[in-house]
Amino acid sequence: METTTLKNLLSENNPYGISGITIPRIQRAYAQGRSDAHAVKTRERFLSAIHAGLIDDGLTLDFIYGNIQNGLLIPLDGQQRLTTLWLLHWYAYKKECINDKRLAKFSYNTRYSARDFLIKLVNYKPTWKTRLSDEIKNEGWFPMEWINDPTVRGMLTMLDEIQKRFADIDNLWNKLDKINFYFRDIEEMELTDDIYIKMNSRGKPLTDFEHFKAELLKIIRSENGDATAAKRIGLKIDREWTDLLWIYRDKANLVDNGFLNFFRVISLILIYKSDQSSLDFDLEDDFSLLERLYKNQPQNVEFLEQAFDCMVNIQNKPLLSNSLPSNSIDDFFNSYLSANYHESGKVVVSQQITDLNIFKGVLTGAALRRNTPYWLIMLYSFLIYLMNYDKIKEIDFRRRLRVVVNLLKNSRNEVVDTPNGDAGNRMPANLRQVENIILSGEIADRIMIDNDVRQNFNVIQMEEERQKLQFTNEHPEHSADLFQLEDYYLIQGRTDVVGHENTHLYQRFIQVFNTCSRNAIDCAMLATSDYSQRLNNWCIQLGSGDQNEIGDKAWFALFHPTGKIADFNKTKKSLRSLLETDVKIDDKYLQDRIDAYLSECRTKNQYDWRYYYIAYSCFRPWRYGKYTMYDDQPYALVALFSEKRESSNAYQCMLKALIENKAVANSVEWYDIRALSYRKGLLTCENNAFVSYSLNDDKERARFSIPQNKEGIDTVDRIQYFKDYRKDNNCWIYQ
Repeated sequence: METTTLKNLLSENNPYGISGITIPRIQRAYAQGRSDAHAVKTRERFLSAIHAGLIDDGLTLDFIYGNIQNGLLIPLDGQQRLTTLWLLHWYAYKKECINDKRLAKFSYNTRYSARDFLIKLVNYKPTWKTRLSDEIKNEGWFPMEWINDPTVRGMLTMLDEIQKRFADIDNLWNKLDKINFYFRDIEEMELTDDIYIKMNSRGKPLTDFEHFKAELLKIIRSENGDATAAKRIGLKIDREWTDLLWIYRDKANLVDNGFLNFFRVISLILIYKSDQSSLDFDLEDDFSLLERLYKNQPQNVEFLEQAFDCMVNIQNKPLLSNSLPSNSIDDFFNSYLSANYHESGKVVVSQQITDLNIFKGVLTGAALRRNTPYWLIMLYSFLIYLMNYDKIKEIDFRRRLRVVVNLLKNSRNEVVDTPNGDAGNRMPANLRQVENIILSGEIADRIMIDNDVRQNFNVIQMEEERQKLQFTNEHPEHSADLFQLEDYYLIQGRTDVVGHENTHLYQRFIQVFNTCSRNAIDCAMLATSDYSQRLNNWCIQLGSGDQNEIGDKAWFALFHPTGKIADFNKTKKSLRSLLETDVKIDDKYLQDRIDAYLSECRTKNQYDWRYYYIAYSCFRPWRYGKYTMYDDQPYALVALFSEKRESSNAYQCMLKALIENKAVANSVEWYDIRALSYRKGLLTCENNAFVSYSLNDDKERARFSIPQNKEGIDTVDRIQYFKDYRKDNNCWIYQ
């Protein structure tokens, strides 16, 4: 179909028999000059496209529909574009002093002010000394009440933008012939005015979504050259896709926001599939996404269509699962995912996912507000399956989905899009890995993008998942119990602390942490062996007696160390040794283990730091399990109150034990977290002594030495020893 231009429509011998263009009274005001955010974006986008078209190979503005009555073209769809084009032609006409009468054939039959304004504008000669709007409003023929007409006001705004953007283009009048469009007479199409109701809601402003839909279909039809796809997708938007989204409609009974949210997440997937970062895109600018991701990229349009169709096809039960209780999308996702507790055949989602219905989470915007990479990977996993359901058995998908979820739960530092950070943008490689897992059931050793090896999920977790895949293939009889262990809230996919090969410990671990006191577990593990993990040169991680979220974080940190922490083997050794018994493990059993250890310490007269931690409850504040401990000062243990750093609530454990066991006066006060006010000085604990410092100059006054063996281990309980001998001057060494 041939295109035309505004000049052609207004020419004397145009092929349509048009003598002029009149915007009818039924049309809404000129909108592209409004000041609201949407209008500003629309104006900037439209003028930028025209500017680029004038410089390069031109621009086609899609269809303009109208009805020709007595020689006058009455636009039914395209008023905004025609008005902007006319203003642009007027600017070139005046700037270049063109002698052409065609512009007088364009008029507005809305308010008298808009009609008269155009008549005056055609005959007006600007001086170009200031902004066009200011110059025009200062003319005597411009009544000030005209500024109340939104069409006039919008035209003035647009003229200022045109003046700013197109002043650098020479020979503009002739170059405007490069901006064309398709024109259709609705009478020739055998249509009636009813089409206008659908096109423009009888003069009501078009919604953002209506503009978006028109732009999407235009790109598919004109830019990508696929009129068939444009027609097909247009019908799907009006029918199947709207039906799909209807259950998630908003309070105004609209599905627009849901559609756009899904479009944005699919666009983000396409960004990563093309090895780009979300930071280079404005995910709230849907038109920019269309321009950058879908224009002249029909494969991306196809992916978008397939993604929507996948959600529609979920309703087709025979294609997916005969076990689904109904055809709803909610039931579909619930048949694969669980929120908190293990359910046979399902996998517990990561904590970042707040709705099991992944599709709903995307539509409502939850996926774009927080933890977007997690939502995206979950959605992509299902899309890959649904797009290949004829190639993937459902039982295989369930196993493979579990692998992806386990990787998500244990790749907090890797599921990121931070090009300038240490981890970089790993999302393109993560999606490649997900695709590989879902399609083949294997975890790729290397992900190659543009001939580069790319890091993706956590390497430790990927190796564990490989081992578990092999293990369950060889020993399917243990799969159900292994999956139950994986879904346990303190394990969350990483079973290494128990060991997937130790099948006899699966249920024992769950039973112990479900029924036993966390405090008893903590002490019994430490009585078994030193299971602490050194996090850095000043801090160690232990468990916690807290039975709630704070304590959970301590145990989770122990079971999921970041990177390769050598001390993790200490934790595994202690825990597994504790679990390796044929008798039922309960609090009494654990307490017996604890008492036996303390008795052994006292019998051998060897009191290492573990003894004090277990014997004195104040060492265990039931917080996050973090302690300040330097390698050469294990007895100077400081219990942290907060999760990541020392605070005013932290305290030196030995000093706290002195207070609680009345080895110092009950009225003693803390000077800071490592010192007590004591006998007009400060009392601190060092590795082999309690030391008194002067309040005046912080110099050491006296030292109360603790008997130790050659390995530097106490041979007495220093708390009781200090209590018994603190008044004996022979025990103090004075400076």
